[in-house]
Amino acid sequence: MAGRTGHRATAVTTSHTSNIAFAGLTAAGKTTHAKRLADELGYQYVSATEILLEILGIEQTGESVWLTRLGETNAARSNGSVDAELEERLVSLNRTRQRTVFDTWALAWIGDSPLLRIWIESDLESRVRKCLVSQGDRRTSPDRCRSLLDEKDSFNRQLFQRRHGFDLFTDRHRYDAVLDNSHLIPNPTESAARSGIEAFAPVIHAVATCVMADDQAEAERLIQTHPQEVRRITLPSRPQPR
Repeated sequence: MAGRTGHRATAVTTSHTSNIAFAGLTAAGKTTHAKRLADELGYQYVSATEILLEILGIEQTGESVWLTRLGETNAARSNGSVDAELEERLVSLNRTRQRTVFDTWALAWIGDSPLLRIWIESDLESRVRKCLVSQGDRRTSPDRCRSLLDEKDSFNRQLFQRRHGFDLFTDRHRYDAVLDNSHLIPNPTESAARSGIEAFAPVIHAVATCVMADDQAEAERLIQTHPQEVRRITLPSRPQPR
């Protein structure tokens, strides 16, 4: 496991962005880290899942709804109208708010205002372990978690390919930072999950402030110091990779 990173005193500017969008496949940890970074930076937090459930009229938390009502939510989204409303709300919020962290997949691709885009990479088995931890005492099996992850992500992959032409599984060029926490939760236990979060959160904080400050020296330092966690950083003064 890589060493902990302190929060380097970096002057955060608003020339690049005032909002941040987190994305990653199901159980990658995007919600946990989006909320944490929002708290650390004093930003507001917006969850696309919460907006989606509100549109669908489902009074249930995002943590549990995918286990119990995934088929129902997918069926309700199948014709695209629900996602059209969700995306309209997200784009509007990004245009009208500042200092907000968005927990959402589509906004990185459809947002038309300045936005720091962060993708959290996490391989399937690490996400299965996180799924088991998040479900707690619900007696979910690893196979059940794999099935749920595949069903949820495959549905969204097809939906976004149809609506926007990007591949949720492979396209990363819109992201300013691609980070990886696959190795940080080796066991499906609460203690391993907490340790992984505590190791990864300072890296995310450092990368976010580095990109917003357009700090090339810090970007290079983070890539060298955390080669497992930091896959790529693209600063606003440099072109996005294709």
